Amino acid sequence: MIMLITRRLCLLAVLLGWLFLSATSVRAAVSSQIITFNTVTMSDQQLLRGKGGESAGIVGALKLPAGKNNPVVILLYGASGYTYELQDWVELLNQRGIGTFMVDSTNGRIESSSSLRRMALIRDAYAALAQLAQHPGIDRKRIGLIGFTQSGQAALYTGMKRMQSLYGQADLSFAAIASFYPDCSFQYREDDALIEAPVRIYHGADDQVNAADNCRHYVSRSAGTGANIQITSYPNAGHAFDLIRSDKVRSGLEHSLRGCTIREGVKGILLNQETGRVFRMEDDCVQPAGPWAYNAAAANDVRLKLPQFFTQVFKLEEPVSAARLATQ
Repeated sequence: MIMLITRRLCLLAVLLGWLFLSATSVRAAVSSQIITFNTVTMSDQQLLRGKGGESAGIVGALKLPAGKNNPVVILLYGASGYTYELQDWVELLNQRGIGTFMVDSTNGRIESSSSLRRMALIRDAYAALAQLAQHPGIDRKRIGLIGFTQSGQAALYTGMKRMQSLYGQADLSFAAIASFYPDCSFQYREDDALIEAPVRIYHGADDQVNAADNCRHYVSRSAGTGANIQITSYPNAGHAFDLIRSDKVRSGLEHSLRGCTIREGVKGILLNQETGRVFRMEDDCVQPAGPWAYNAAAANDVRLKLPQFFTQVFKLEEPVSAARLATQ
């Protein structure tokens, strides 16, 4: 596969390099690298069918705390774009001795934040996994994944055995997956059959963009088949509860599918379960999206829980300060 890197992508690499290499709050021992890698641009229908798409080159910013044997977490972000809180996650994880790979899936590829191109980011996640597995400073058995909102939906369903079979490698798998406030209104074929990696969902109980109840139902279905999946639902918390500047990054998300049940039909076509017809954004179940709202209590708690989750999965030592907070 030939890497397709346009002038625009090269410029993006330069900008990302400046952005991530300029961070000063993480200790100097952390090494930084910009990596371009191959993926495939697909529609959601193409991804679900396992056919079609066009080759593309995208870019990611890699940070490694140690010289070798680094565990790494891939961070996906979608149409909302880069936010300062993403850099906060990078620093929190790096401070735990966990490397990070921030992947930009958006540049020149997502035309509209209201489109249904959500699951297609799964292809980028598996491409990033394969790329990192070749890096001499990374432990290929300790690579995790995080996604937020639309990319949170992609991260969540990356854990489907079906997706692993279509886009992964037989000897390579994610070690852990975390999904922030994803949309669980969708029912995909075999979506409750998950890989062995633990999956964690962090959601606001009062989310009026992506309903937490839909994710609770999904967790119940998947756990019933033996999957290691859990949800933390924060009371009085809405969408994007961890984003201090949440009102600045809504990215035009004007519609919510929280009242819909959308299931996968033949050939990857998405159907409105109520009408039995092809789902469209004009369907009656589509509602106006509610507000994005920062919730300090939920944000502080998840900033403790998420690093602990990956620390435990990667079998790292718990920092003394974090261990004390966990017992209080």
